Amino acid sequence: MMKDFWNDRVVVITGASSGIGLALLENLSQYPCKVFALARRANDIADPVSKHSACVITRIGVDLQDPSSILDALTILLSKTDSIDVLFNNAGITAHGRFDELSMEVYRKTFATNFFGPIQLIQGLLGGLKQSKGAVVTTSTVSALYGVPGRAAYSSSKSALHAAMESMRIELREEGVRSSLVCVPYTETNLRKSGLDVKGNILDEGQAKAKLKTPREVAYLLMKVAQDKDARLVTFDFSGFFMKWMRNLAPWLLEKILYKKLYHDFH
Repeated sequence: MMKDFWNDRVVVITGASSGIGLALLENLSQYPCKVFALARRANDIADPVSKHSACVITRIGVDLQDPSSILDALTILLSKTDSIDVLFNNAGITAHGRFDELSMEVYRKTFATNFFGPIQLIQGLLGGLKQSKGAVVTTSTVSALYGVPGRAAYSSSKSALHAAMESMRIELREEGVRSSLVCVPYTETNLRKSGLDVKGNILDEGQAKAKLKTPREVAYLLMKVAQDKDARLVTFDFSGFFMKWMRNLAPWLLEKILYKKLYHDFH
């Protein structure tokens, strides 16, 4: 990774109070750059221990499920900068449950956080992204590449975001605005303790039974992607590569494997 790349950059991070977003903030704080840390609990974000003396961190509270909150956050942010080099579109929520049991409220909340909120925010920041010929780096999941059983709301919200970000990338090519979708590996976060069950209650599930990356490792990967002008749809582990290719080569086999592997998630 080109370390000097981050010097004097203007960076926006959503979901910056925990997990991957907080790790991004901690990594970036080591450089002389300007970081806007957006989160519902933005006031709880402490200065990283290894913060560079020339790094300026601005905390902005925002609830991606609330359009008025997003407008307020945009007003504050745009009053402090007219250019944005990188937007880490990181905030998100998961939802678990069978398709025939999920309430519409779960779909609405999941789409509000994973799709409508991010789209509103990105549209509001496009002027700054165009000014700097900047990049939007979206933290996504392999569940966006195919409808995963037990994850209908989550998969569909992330898939919708993929389509919108791909359209934006093509349309804004002349303006130099880039978009990268990153299907991150299983990571040690609280996503499964802050998501939704079929009735919209808060999940309380343990970590996935798989080899987990640390948030700091994933943040480093996202920062590398931000520097790659050709990065579009990025996967890092076997499950990502497998889903990416099998959805086109042999969807019947992919569905058979997903059915067997995730059977207990929807029964």
